[in-house]
Amino acid sequence: MKKTLYRTLAVILLAAIIAVIGRSLNKDESTMQSNRSMLVDTTQQLIIYDITDFPLDLACGQMPDTANENVVFCAAAAFTGKCLDYFDHTNILGQHISNGVLYEGYTEDKDGIPFAERYALFVWQGIDSLGRMLPKGFHSIPNNLLLEKTTLKKGMAFTQHRVIKDGEVFSPCIQPLERSEHFRSICHKGDRYMVIANKDEMPYSEYLDLLLAYGVENALYMDMGSGWNHSFYRDADNQLHIIHPKTHSYPTNWLVVYKH
Repeated sequence: MKKTLYRTLAVILLAAIIAVIGRSLNKDESTMQSNRSMLVDTTQQLIIYDITDFPLDLACGQMPDTANENVVFCAAAAFTGKCLDYFDHTNILGQHISNGVLYEGYTEDKDGIPFAERYALFVWQGIDSLGRMLPKGFHSIPNNLLLEKTTLKKGMAFTQHRVIKDGEVFSPCIQPLERSEHFRSICHKGDRYMVIANKDEMPYSEYLDLLLAYGVENALYMDMGSGWNHSFYRDADNQLHIIHPKTHSYPTNWLVVYKH
C-alpha cells in the first residue's frame, strides 16, 4: 500500500517538474523570439520587413517617439477619413483594436461596392497565458467574435483595402494602375508576415507584379502619400532609419512592431 502511494506521489512530482520546465522553456523561447532583430531583406526593387515573430500594436492618436528603442518598426496602417486638428477614433477606417481595446471607425461604400467586399482585417490575436504569441492573419469582415477574443488577449487589428487575395490581384484596385508612387502593403507569404514597399517610385501595376513575383499570397494596403508615409525602423545594430520624413500631423494610426 505504501509502495503504491510512494509511486503515485513520485509520478505527481515528476509531472509537476516537467510542467515547470515546459513553462520555463516556453517563456525562454518567447523571450528569445521577441528580442530577435527584425529581418530586413531586399530585392532589386523591394524592401521587406519581416514582422512575423514580433508583438504588435496599433498606436492611435500619437505616433510612437523615434527615441523609443523598443519600437523596431512604425508606419501608418488604416486610412484617415478627414484632416482634423484633433483625434477621434471615428476618423480611422473601420474596426480597429489599439492597446487591447476595440473601436468602431468610419465605413464607406464606393462605386456601389459594399464596404465588406473591398476591405478586410489584419489581426494579431495577442499573447496566451504562457506568454506565447498567438497567430497573425487576414480575415474577412465582419468578424466580431475574433475581435472580441483578440481584445481579451490584448492583441491588435486594423481594417484596410485588399491588394492581393489568394495569390491574385484584388479588383477593384485601391490605386489607378498607372499611378507612380511609393507603395506599402502588409503581406502574407507561407508562414511569414511582412511589410513590403518599393524602393523607388513606380506604377502601381508594376508594384503589384513585383509582389506576385515575390510570392505574396495575401496583402492589404497601408496608408501612403506625402506625410502619410512618415515611418521608421531599427536595424540589427539598433540604429534608427527614417523611411519617409514627417511633413504634416494628420495621420491618426500606426502599425507598431515591438522588440518585447
